[in-house]
Amino acid sequence: MRYAALTDTGRVRENNEDSYHADGRLFIVADGMGGHQGGEVASAVAIRSFLAFEEANRRLPPLRRLREGIAAADRAVLEMAGGNPELAGMGTTFTAVLVEGGVFLGHVGDSRAYIWRDGELRLMTRDHSLVERMVREGRISRREARTHPQRNIILRALGIRGGTEADLDEVEARPGDRLLLCSDGLTACLEDGEIEVLLSGEEDLSLCCRALVDAANRRGGPDNITVVLAELGDEVGGAEEGRRGIFGRWRARA
Repeated sequence: MRYAALTDTGRVRENNEDSYHADGRLFIVADGMGGHQGGEVASAVAIRSFLAFEEANRRLPPLRRLREGIAAADRAVLEMAGGNPELAGMGTTFTAVLVEGGVFLGHVGDSRAYIWRDGELRLMTRDHSLVERMVREGRISRREARTHPQRNIILRALGIRGGTEADLDEVEARPGDRLLLCSDGLTACLEDGEIEVLLSGEEDLSLCCRALVDAANRRGGPDNITVVLAELGDEVGGAEEGRRGIFGRWRARA
């Protein structure tokens, strides 16, 4: 496996509220939200708490580990926000991929995970946002969603009281596939087709990450931009292809 990652403040924000993790087995992007320092605290705490849970619970099956790890991260964000008025209301998106005898996905919020294969990009996650709901209900078009005044309203995030429903997937993958995790600072600026072209045009993953971030900044960089990119090797065999389809979706409440 090869992998690379890059985060950038963008051209408008003064601080970077995104956090990420990449170690060749676990890949995570978290996009924090909240006033003052709340956003960057939320995203960092969520990843740190998830990693601690994951390390202590390797005996659990991957999807259960993702579900319960995301729940642990949610509790950690809530507890920290509850103990500090300056952090009240903070939250974060959370998108994680675990490569362990297969590829497993856990997702909350509007950060995204894509799979790229043979030059074709496919979105693996569904945005938990108001505009995504409006698109699916036929109330606005996908193009209108990109500039809609309520495009920043998130319907699910860690740190929101009342329970956080995580989407969990086992993803069919094969050697050579590329997995892209990114915050909405990338996808708000670039269409999927543009991301696909950039992923197809660069062999070096670090340069590919740089190309994605630079392209978003050329569109104004209105938000923090984080990209985590992994190219799968022999750790996945692709034997599951055709049996499960591209996704085997399993939802659970974290």
